[in-house]
Amino acid sequence: MAASVALSLAYGVGLYLALLAVGHHLDLRLLAPAILVCLVGEGVATAAPTPGGLGATEAALASGLLLYGVAADTAVAAVLVYRLATFWLPALPGYVALRALLRRRLL
Repeated sequence: MAASVALSLAYGVGLYLALLAVGHHLDLRLLAPAILVCLVGEGVATAAPTPGGLGATEAALASGLLLYGVAADTAVAAVLVYRLATFWLPALPGYVALRALLRRRLL
């Protein structure tokens, strides 16, 4: 349970850092809403009928950030940076591991 809470908090901090990476001003009051938006967005991802919640997660995260007053262009850019870091980049080592296991005939 503690690991699940820590992972959710880490994802929220990741979304906050993505906001900072795209040029949003440093405002620690946005950290708690970023965590909440991330929790709701990941909940939408589990309910969406697409693999990995593609599309639905991005829309939920961007909409949540808009509700907290983040500009639309900043919200969309931050969500895309966040999803790149948490969804697409981890797939690369997984693909390499799959190819290595297939080459060794372990799968």
